[in-house]
Amino acid sequence: MSKIKSLKQSAARLAVLFWAIAALVLAAELPHVYAAVDGSSSAEYNAGKAYYNADYANLGDENSVFQSITWEEAVYLFQQEGNYLILFGGSWCPNTTAVIDYINDAAKAAGVDTIYNLDFRLDGTNSDTHIRETNGSDKSGAAYNYLYGELVTRYLTNLNDWVEYKVDSESALTYTNSEGKDVTVPKVQVPFLFLYNKDNTVNNAGESVEGEKYPIVYGFEKMLYRDANGGKDLFTDSKTQDDTTRVTDYAEQLNNAIFSHIGTGNDKAQLSSFTDADYIRLAYNEKSGSTLFEEGDQINIQTLTYKQLQWLLNQSGNYLILFGGSWCGNTQAVIDLINDYAVENNVTVYNFDTKLDGGYAKKFWNYAGDVHIRDSENVFANLYVDLVNEYLDNIETEYTIESGNYIYYLSDPADENTKVIANKLQVPYFFAYNKDTVDENGHDAPILGYVEKMYVLDETSEDYIGNDKNHEDYTTAAESVINSYKTAGVSSGETIDGSDSTDSDNTTSSTNDRSDSNAQNEPEAQDQNDVLPKIIVAVVGVVIVAGVVIFVAVKKKKSDHGGDDSGCC
Repeated sequence: MSKIKSLKQSAARLAVLFWAIAALVLAAELPHVYAAVDGSSSAEYNAGKAYYNADYANLGDENSVFQSITWEEAVYLFQQEGNYLILFGGSWCPNTTAVIDYINDAAKAAGVDTIYNLDFRLDGTNSDTHIRETNGSDKSGAAYNYLYGELVTRYLTNLNDWVEYKVDSESALTYTNSEGKDVTVPKVQVPFLFLYNKDNTVNNAGESVEGEKYPIVYGFEKMLYRDANGGKDLFTDSKTQDDTTRVTDYAEQLNNAIFSHIGTGNDKAQLSSFTDADYIRLAYNEKSGSTLFEEGDQINIQTLTYKQLQWLLNQSGNYLILFGGSWCGNTQAVIDLINDYAVENNVTVYNFDTKLDGGYAKKFWNYAGDVHIRDSENVFANLYVDLVNEYLDNIETEYTIESGNYIYYLSDPADENTKVIANKLQVPYFFAYNKDTVDENGHDAPILGYVEKMYVLDETSEDYIGNDKNHEDYTTAAESVINSYKTAGVSSGETIDGSDSTDSDNTTSSTNDRSDSNAQNEPEAQDQNDVLPKIIVAVVGVVIVAGVVIFVAVKKKKSDHGGDDSGCC
C-alpha cells in the first residue's frame, strides 16, 4: 500500500506542477486583467443586510431586520397568504432615517426577523423618480403614479383608516387608470409601518362590516425628525441624552401600534416569510406559463433595487450579476440554468431588472407602458446610461455605439447636441464583476467574463433552449462566467445574434432575428482568442496524459494486491 500511496502523491505533485506551469503560461499570455478574490459573493453572504447598514447612518446594525423589495416583489407579496410587516420609506427621507434604528430595535425585541421595505422612489434617491406624485405634478415619476395608485386600489383597500392624507383631503393622490379614468386614493406619508394580511376581516380602526376585508391589520404613520438642538421630536443620535422622554414616547407608541400585536399567543399575529427565492419562483413560473422552479427548489438568486445595484457595484470583491427579468422570454429560457450553476457552486447571483416595475402593470393590468430604463424613449433612460458609463467600463455587447444601436438620453432635453450614450446590452446579460480589475494599460476592466445569448422556451424555434446544441452552448458559456468569478480570471465573452429581449414580453414567442452586421470583434481580440485555446489544450493535454499514465500504474498496482478495481468513474 505504501507504493500505491507514493504513486498517488507523485500524481498529485505532478498535477500541481503542471497546473502551476499552466497558470504561468496563461499569466504571460493574458496579462490584461487582474482582480482580487476577496469579498466574493457566496450564497451565505447577504448583500441586503450590508446595504442597509451602509445606507442608514443611524442604523448601526450589520444584521438588521430590513429586506428591500422591488415594486413587483411587493405586488407578489400582497397576493400571498399570511401576515407580513411592511415599511414604506427610504433613506432619502429624514423622517424614515430618524426612526429606522428604533423600528429595528423594537422588531428584534418582539422576535421579528424581517420587515419588507418598499421605496416609492424608483432609484432610491432622486425626487423625480417618485411614483407617489399626483396627476399634474412636474415630477417625472408622476407618469407612473398608477404604480402607487394600483397598490392602494387593489391591495391596501383600507389605507384610508390609517393615514393622515385621506381620500377626501387636498393632499390625496389622483392617478389615471388603464381605462383612462381618474382615480383618487389616500396618500401615505413615509415612514409607514404596517401589518398586512390580505384575508383579514377585522377592522382594527373602526367597526367591521361583514364580508369586507381589511388587509392593513395595524398601521403606524408618524413623522419625526432628528435635530441636534433637540428642537424637534427626536434627539440627534443618542437614546440616553436629555430628550429621552420623547424618545420613550415614540418607542411606546410604536410598540403599542404594531409590535404588541405580534407573537405566538392568543390574538397575536404570527409572521410569515416571503423571500427573493419565493418571488423568483412565482414570477418566472407565472409569466412563462411553465414550472421553471418547483416549490422545494433551492434558488440562489437575490433581487436588487436600482440603488442596491449601485451600492453593490461600489463594493470590493467578485460578484455574479444578472441583468434580466421575468417578463423576458429570453431570461425565462435560462434562469434555471444560471441558478443551477449558482447552487452547484454555492454562490449568489444578484439580479437586476431593467424594467423597474417588472413589466407587471403592462402584462396583467393593461397599462400601455412600463418603466424600462434600457429604452431611450423612457423618461428614466439616464439611469441605465449613467450606470453603464460609470461602472461597466469594459462592457461588450452585440449592439454597439458604433453600430448606432445604443441607449441615450439628453442632458439638456431642449438640445439634441447634449446626447449621452451607452452600449445597449440585451437581457439576459450574465456577468462576473470586480470593480478593482484593470487591464494591461491600467484601464478599469470590471467585467471579468460575460454571456449575452438569446434563447427561448418556444420548442418550434431554432433557438429553443431545449435543443442539445443550444443547451450545451449556454451552459458552457454560463460555466465560463462562474469560473471567471471564482478565479478572478478572464472570459472573452460571447454573443449570438438575436432579437433584443425588449421584444420578448410574450413569454415563449420570442425568436432571433439573425444578422451578422452587429457581431463585431477587434482583430487583436480574435488573434488572442485563437491562441488561448491552443495554449490551454496543450497544457491540459500534458496534464491528462501524465495523469492517465499514473492512474494506470496505480490501478495495476491495486489489482496486483487484490484491490477492488470495479469502481465507477
